[in-house]
Amino acid sequence: MTYTRSKHSRLMIAVLPDESSAFEAYRLLQCHGISPENLALVGKGYSSPDSVGLFNPTRTTWRYAKRAMLWSGALSSSLGIILHLLLKLQLPNLDWYQTLFVITSTLALIGMLLGAALGTLYGWFFKSSLSISCRNCLDRGQYLLMLEGSESLTRKGREILNSYTVKPH
Repeated sequence: MTYTRSKHSRLMIAVLPDESSAFEAYRLLQCHGISPENLALVGKGYSSPDSVGLFNPTRTTWRYAKRAMLWSGALSSSLGIILHLLLKLQLPNLDWYQTLFVITSTLALIGMLLGAALGTLYGWFFKSSLSISCRNCLDRGQYLLMLEGSESLTRKGREILNSYTVKPH
C-alpha cells in the first residue's frame, strides 16, 4: 500500500492491541479475498508510519508554516508598496524610497509572523491530527491495520474486523 491515494480511494484503519491479533486480522482479511496490495500492517517489526503516509506531525506542521510565511510575507510586502504609492505616505526625516523600504519591510515581517502562526495552527490541527492519533497508538505498543480501496472494500473489511478492533478510551 502506498501513501498516495486517489480521490475515490477510501482508507480504513483498525487499531489492534498486540502483534498476534494484528497478524491474525491481516490473515483473516486475506482469507476473505482482500489483496495484500490493499493492506498495510504498521507497528514494531512491520511497516513504519512514514512508509504509509503517517508523516511526523512536526515536519508536516513546519512545512505548512513555511509555506504560509512565504505567501503572507510576499502579499504583505506587495500591500506595503501599493499603500505607499496610493496614499503617498511619508515618514518624517526620510526620503520616499526610505519610507517605501520601511513600510514594505515592516508589513512583510508582520505578515510573515501572522502567516507562520496561521500555518502552524493549520498544519497541526487540520493536516496532522490523524497522524498524531495513529502515532499515539503505536507509541502505546498497539498495531495499525490499514486497508485502502473502494468504499465497498473498506466496508467489507470493517465488517470482517469488527470484533478485532480496540475502542479508544
